[in-house]
Amino acid sequence: MDTTVTIEFTAETHQHLRVLEQRLKHIHAVQVNLVEPKGHNAPALIAIGIEKSGALAERAAQSIAQVLYDFLREEGQKSISLVTIEGERMDIAPLSVDEIRNILVTAKAGESA
Repeated sequence: MDTTVTIEFTAETHQHLRVLEQRLKHIHAVQVNLVEPKGHNAPALIAIGIEKSGALAERAAQSIAQVLYDFLREEGQKSISLVTIEGERMDIAPLSVDEIRNILVTAKAGESA
């Protein structure tokens, strides 16, 4: 799987990871890989790969952004960082769906370059 972005969760959010993983796996053209930490203080990671390009990648990015946004609001998560392949890290909790989608689209474009 080519990873487009990785989502990093703090310890308090581990119980909800499988819910998010399942929601993301239902999105067409997206691969998801959950990496649970061995220790309680280490962050859990979900690697997300957008497999298509063009309009299909745009739709996948929009769907991922909506799932992440909804998850943050439903679960009251406080710290979820999105990490791009280039190593850029940002807290996505305060972002809108469009801002998250733009990060995903930019990361996908950088992956293809």
